Amino acid sequence: MKQPSVYSRYQIIETAFQLIREQGWSAVSVRAIAKKLGSSTMPIYSHMRSLEELENELRSKAQELLKKFQQRHYTEHALLNLAFGYVVFARDEINLYRFLFLEKPKKLDMEDGPEMKELFIAEFGEQSEAGKALAALQEAGQETMIQYNWIFTHGLATLVNSGALGSCSDQLILRYLKDAGEAFYILGIGKDGREKS
Repeated sequence: MKQPSVYSRYQIIETAFQLIREQGWSAVSVRAIAKKLGSSTMPIYSHMRSLEELENELRSKAQELLKKFQQRHYTEHALLNLAFGYVVFARDEINLYRFLFLEKPKKLDMEDGPEMKELFIAEFGEQSEAGKALAALQEAGQETMIQYNWIFTHGLATLVNSGALGSCSDQLILRYLKDAGEAFYILGIGKDGREKS
């Protein structure tokens, strides 16, 4: 079958995305994309000004997929679903997770930028299930809850992604997250000055 001579921006991004999923970020180059498309490098250069532009497109696409994992209904707890989806993404989309958080991480500048709660609301929305679950906590404990849950979840996801914990079933991941989540919830309550019961 004859390959088309003209490729759209969408086809180029999809092809590069497949390369990341299959082989990781290090496999992505203009030549590799062209080879996978069966074309010259010309169509790629006509749609992408730089590899950085392509990287940003791929980052957005990978983050959208991560968000889909986090918005699935795994349990009856919206905040637990976010964390679980994050770890499952790290386990099931090994190369995409590495691209986003290990190979080409976007620097989080917590000193000058918005707080964790603002980032959380911007990502998931106040009226989402997760946003409503967060709002149900006392105001003073929300930031602490998000920060420590994210740090733990990211660490767990990285361990799962690397294979350091062996093969992690859904049940094992849920157990880790539930145990840590309960501890962080108690810590969040403690930040409110309420007595721990």
